[in-house]
Amino acid sequence: MNSVILAISVTTISTSIAAFFAFLVARTDTPLRGWVMPIMTLIYVMPGIFFAFAWALLGTPRAGLINVFWMNLIPGAGPLMNIYSWPGLILIAGMITVPFKFLLILGAFYGMDMSLEEASRVSGAGRWKTLVLVDLPLLAPAMLGVFILGFIRGLQSLEVPLFIGFPAKIYVFSTRIFDYIRNYFPAHYSEAAALCVTLIAALLLLVIIQWKLLGNREFITITGKGYRPEVWKLGKIRYFFSALIVFYALLALVLPATQLLMGSLTKVFGLYSANLLTLENYRTAIEDTMVRRAVVNTLVLATVGGLITMALTTAVAYIVARTNYRLRRLLDLAVWVPWTLPGIVLGIALLWAYISVPGLRSLYGTSWLLLLGVVVTVIPVGVRVMAGSLVQLSKELEESSRVLGASWRQSFMTIVLPLVARSFLYGWLVVAIIISGELSVPLLLYAPGSEVLSVAILALQFDGKPTVAAAVFSMVLFATAMVIVLVKIVTAVLDRWAARAAARPEVMAEPVTA
Repeated sequence: MNSVILAISVTTISTSIAAFFAFLVARTDTPLRGWVMPIMTLIYVMPGIFFAFAWALLGTPRAGLINVFWMNLIPGAGPLMNIYSWPGLILIAGMITVPFKFLLILGAFYGMDMSLEEASRVSGAGRWKTLVLVDLPLLAPAMLGVFILGFIRGLQSLEVPLFIGFPAKIYVFSTRIFDYIRNYFPAHYSEAAALCVTLIAALLLLVIIQWKLLGNREFITITGKGYRPEVWKLGKIRYFFSALIVFYALLALVLPATQLLMGSLTKVFGLYSANLLTLENYRTAIEDTMVRRAVVNTLVLATVGGLITMALTTAVAYIVARTNYRLRRLLDLAVWVPWTLPGIVLGIALLWAYISVPGLRSLYGTSWLLLLGVVVTVIPVGVRVMAGSLVQLSKELEESSRVLGASWRQSFMTIVLPLVARSFLYGWLVVAIIISGELSVPLLLYAPGSEVLSVAILALQFDGKPTVAAAVFSMVLFATAMVIVLVKIVTAVLDRWAARAAARPEVMAEPVTA
């Protein structure tokens, strides 16, 4: 019941907020609307554990930055909020899932034809009545699809329920499965497996419902006649909407990052004064054997796992987008199967599969099993990145090279690869960031010596060392920012390489002798 309540509440709130921001970006003249897409993209690629851990510190009743500021502002006042509660759980889970839904909904808002609204206005309907009676019904299919996907993701989530709901004894599917395996001796694998099967059945039922409701129907809003992508002139209220954009950015990015930084620089968590400032937490984190080992393991896992993922997904995306292979649709569907499985369920499945299969038991407790687990979880992301890039390339580029005598390998290496190299690198970065912050799969598959940073941070938090955990996270975020800057430089070089490749398909091979 907790899982259903949480999923419905979070999905309703986050879908509504996502639709509101998509409307501002696509259909209005709101100032600062150009910042919404970068903010949403940054939040989307950041690991969920970042927001869960930061808000677990930020909203602590007596020591969280928000409550400390409030109690100092109003002497004698009690804490403003208790993050370890149902409202706190719903607020944080809803806020950090907005970007996922925003990125899915935005295209539908851009595709709306203003002539449909004009017809309504000419018939006597006002602007807001037109929005309710014309726009929302046309957007209903896209909104319904996003709502169901969001509900599925809500049932899967682990980070926020574990950091915020678990201490408050608000158990959901994922945290109860974790509890059965990690907090009982011997572990209650049978009960955990029963919950996993129940959750999978519920998710499959939701997917079937989505297919039945949407099916193959078309919902056309753009035609070849009279399409004009105009925007609403909001008047003075647009400044209020700009303030809402700033407010969301503060809640989702600025406050969590500020809490982590300030928490990492204080001797006692919750006390923020000049005489308590220290760098000792960073020293403790650097000298901690488990943290150092986790840093190395995470770097290797993210780099190697990201490269393997992008190599596999490039091959899959090429087969799906550029060939006539009979089973390519089935292959495209197969890569989405891991996405429908909660990470903690996938972790248990891999754990039991490799224990049960003779010859594969040697992988149990090794980094290889952990590598396999994280690669499987991010394959859908890699395929989407590369498929979108390959679809944009005209087949004529390869055909002209093949006509001039080049082999498939030569055409791919000298034409296709340079043109998709930027997307490959971008996908590698996104996949590596997701892997580095993945918690649910490593939490079940790691063994002593193979811990990753997400597991190390969770251990520090549960051991009562939030300031050290904050220091670790601050260093990770700084390193991530440096990597993003480096990728920007490399992509600039790749753009020039791609430009040369697109301009010279005719010289990719020696002319065929007449």
